[in-house]
Formats: sequence, structure tokens, C-alpha cells
Amino acid sequence: MSDILSFIIERDTYNSILYAVLGGLFLLSAFHLVMFFQNRDKSYLLYSFYTFFCFLAYIPVVDSGFLLNLSQYYGLDFRSKQFFTIICNSLYFLFFAHFLNVKKKNIVWYRIIVLPVFAYMVVATLTFLLLKGGFGDEYFNWFNRAYTFLITVQTLISFYILMLIKNNLKYYIIFGGVILFLCSIIGEHQIRELPFLNLTKKTGDFIYFIGLFIENLAFSFALGHRQRNIYIEKLSSDKNLIEELKKSEILKDRVNLENERRLSTENEKIKYLQDISELKLSILQTQMNPHFIFNALNSIKYYIEKNDAALAVNYLTKFSKLIRTILTASRMKEFTLEEELQTIQVYVDIENLRFNNEMDFTIEVSPEVDEHKIKLPPMVLQPYIENAIIHGIATSDTKKIDLKVSQEKNSIFIKIKDNGIGRRESEKNQNKTKKFGKSLGTKIADEMLKNYFGSDSYSIVYHDLEENNHSCGTMVVLQIPAP
Repeated sequence: MSDILSFIIERDTYNSILYAVLGGLFLLSAFHLVMFFQNRDKSYLLYSFYTFFCFLAYIPVVDSGFLLNLSQYYGLDFRSKQFFTIICNSLYFLFFAHFLNVKKKNIVWYRIIVLPVFAYMVVATLTFLLLKGGFGDEYFNWFNRAYTFLITVQTLISFYILMLIKNNLKYYIIFGGVILFLCSIIGEHQIRELPFLNLTKKTGDFIYFIGLFIENLAFSFALGHRQRNIYIEKLSSDKNLIEELKKSEILKDRVNLENERRLSTENEKIKYLQDISELKLSILQTQMNPHFIFNALNSIKYYIEKNDAALAVNYLTKFSKLIRTILTASRMKEFTLEEELQTIQVYVDIENLRFNNEMDFTIEVSPEVDEHKIKLPPMVLQPYIENAIIHGIATSDTKKIDLKVSQEKNSIFIKIKDNGIGRRESEKNQNKTKKFGKSLGTKIADEMLKNYFGSDSYSIVYHDLEENNHSCGTMVVLQIPAP
């Protein structure tokens, strides 16, 4: 029977079968490559490579037609067939490892299947290049003989692992792989030339083609089965999505109504808080203004008691200017930095009269600071200047206060520095006179800043200045947001 089969194949049908197989392999390779670009599924790409190298492996076998000319032109010989066969068999393992998601199920199993195959491909490529480079064929021949044994062991191990994987698609892979493996083994010349088989080379190739056809048929069913599973999952997902959308549509109106109510309530709350904040600021200003006027009137009283009419008149002139500013401030929610600094200058001029103009007061504004855009509560800096005068420089021989304004990134820094006796010495004096804690003015100023900027948007830091372990003044640093 084998002799008759061999005779028919050798005489009539071999080239026709071979061309049909090669054409089918090329079409399969192109089809799966297109499928890869459509779906971006690496399984299609690996299977496209696998069928393409199977196609290349059997071009050297053709003995007539344009493929023979192609084979001769590119120098494809029996060694090329062996090399391409090794590559396509190795790609087969990479394909099913990815197709069955072995890596996600067990990384150790995945490495057992894939890493040896990568090694076979690298060694095969190196030995084949040595062969083509004219360094002899002993390396490639040695590896090719070893590969038959290695790939047999690798197949048994891989198929054992496949049996442990819970995936029904594995049975397509196992069935097709076993058939192809058996047919390829029979096609090897060491096997087909055994006495009980005694098959010709073309008959062995024909048997391999049958195995290749069955294997591709099994893989086609596997890919179709997986696509069907994906389609069913998509239908189920779409159905669930539609149901969820219907539910969401029902809830949407309720949510919109609830959001409208919440928005209305939130707007009312914000307006309420703004009104409260403005009211607090207004109340604090009404507290600040009488406090300041009270201090100024005390100074006027001091000059009148001294019978110094000229100074009292000068003081009253400046004081009237300041009163106009206070009246303006009582009707406003905020000053620009420029207006605030002008008011501070008038206030210091008035206070300086008490010290016979011995006080040296300077205002320095950095070029990057826009005095017209920066806003703050009216007269909020005055209490800190007042503290520097009363508790700082009042008893010092030299009296100096510096006010500097600078900008760093998104913050404005206002630094008020005096060369007075320092906070510790001032506290001692307060203890003697039984006065404790912050002045009323700075307390009010703190509250005004908090209500204007928010408690997290500003800061006030006091620094005790020392020189040779002796106090030499105080610096107050106010940080507010830049516009």
C-alpha cells in the first residue's frame, strides 16, 4: 500500500499538492496579519509568522514552476528548509502560550514553555549564519540533530502543562499539535527510512502536509471558538450596559433635581457666609477706627497739656487728614496696597510728632509688586506699626522702623522691622504695668485678615532679632496671596 501511495505521489500529485499547501499557507499568513492589524491581538501576529515560516520552509522542496526559480534566485536549499522548520516550530510554542494566556495563569509555566524555545531560535539563527558565512556546516548539523530530541522533550513538557490549564481552547491546540508533531516526526528522514516504513522523501512531505492541514483546521476552529466567546461576552456586556443605561436614565432626572436643590442651597449658603464675613469685617473696622481715634486723641491731649499750641495745631491738621481716610475706610471693604501705605505714612507722621521727629520710618516696595492690584482690609497694617512704636522703639535711643513689601511666586510678603527693645523686654515691662497679651489693635487686625483672606490663605510670623545675644528689635512678617 505504501509503495502504491508513494508511486502516485511521486508521479502525479506531489507538485500540485505542494503548490496548494504553499498557497494556503501564504494566504493564511496574510489573513492573520490583517486580523492582527484589525484586532491588535498578538496571537494573530504570532500565527501569521508561524504560517509564513512554514511557507518558507517548503519553498526549497519545489522542483518546478516559478517557486523553483525563486528558490534558486535566493539560494534556498535543504539547509534553509531545516532552518525555517526550526523557526516555525518554535513560533508554534510562542503562539499557543500567548493564545491560551499561560503567562497570566502561571508565570513559571509560561517561562518553561517559552524560554527554551527562544534559546533554540537564537542558536539556530547563529549556526545558520555561520553556515551561510562559509564557516562550515558542522555546527548547524550538530544543532539540527539535537533539535529533534530537544523539541520532542519540549513538546511533551508543554503539552503536560497545557493539560493543567483550565481553558477549553487548549484541546484544539493539543489535538492539532499532536497530529502535526506525529506527521513531522514521520517525515524526518531518520524515521521515514526505518525498515517497517520505508517511505520516500516526497511521501514523508505529503504526510507532513496532511498534518499541517489538520493542525491549521484545528487552529481555525480554536480562533473561531474564541471569537464566538468574545462575541457572546460582548453581547452580554452590551445587554448589561443597556440595562444600566436605562437605570441611569431613570436616576438621571432624580440626580439632576437633587443637584439643582443642592446647588440652590449651596448658593444660598455661600451668599449667607459672604454676608456674615462682610458683616464681621465691618464690625471689626468699627472696632478698629474708634481704637485708633482714641490713641490719636490721647496724643493731642498730651500736646495741649504741654501747652504746645503749634505742635497741637500741626497734629490736628494731620489728624484731620487721617480722619477723612478713616471715614472713607468705614465705607469700603478693602484698600489697595498703595492706599494702605499712604495711610500708614500719615499715621507715622502724626506719631513722629510725639517723638520730636526722632523716628526714622521708611517704606520700600519691590519693583515686581503692583501696588494698585494688591487688595487688603483698610488700615489693617496700622496696629502692627503702633505695636512697633509703643512696645518697641518708644524707649530706644535711636528709633527706626522699616516696612518692606516683596513678592515671591504667589505670595506677597509685608515685613515690619523695628530696632526696639524686643518682645521679651516688652513683656517684662507689661508684667510690671500688669498688661498682658496682644494689644486690642493686633487682635482686631488678625480677625480682619482671617475674614478677608480666609484662615488658610495668610500668615503672621513674629521674629525676635538678636545681636551678640542681645535683643535688637522685632520683625513681623505678614504673608498674603498675590493677585
